[in-house]
Amino acid sequence: MNFILPFAGGVAAALVNIVIAGRLPRKRAAEFFNLFMAATSAFYFGSALALGNGKTLAVETAVGAVLFALALAGQWWSLKFTAIAFVAHGAWDLAHTVLGAGANAGQVFPVICVAYDWVIAGYLWWMASAGDKAN
Repeated sequence: MNFILPFAGGVAAALVNIVIAGRLPRKRAAEFFNLFMAATSAFYFGSALALGNGKTLAVETAVGAVLFALALAGQWWSLKFTAIAFVAHGAWDLAHTVLGAGANAGQVFPVICVAYDWVIAGYLWWMASAGDKAN
């Protein structure tokens, strides 16, 4: 399967979100991305619950809990935690595709997520670093 188009779609979606977030006050943009990651973390539980497999449910719930905790840490302490959550989410989606780990997310959706997540992670890390210099 050719993954260039889904990857490009993920990058494009990330860039659109960055342009929109760039028009928001820094605090609101940070809140948006933290909320986005917190909501994303809940999908793992839901997708695994639909399978009815206890082991997959436990793994996906644990991954979701870590991502949620990182989003909270990003909201309370540093946006760098949120950037780490986006990198981790992309890595987990890559593991779905390459290793067949966790719930089946298909072949295309994880590729979109990896591209989106890692571009957003870079933006959030930059945003956090720029905010640290401003303080």
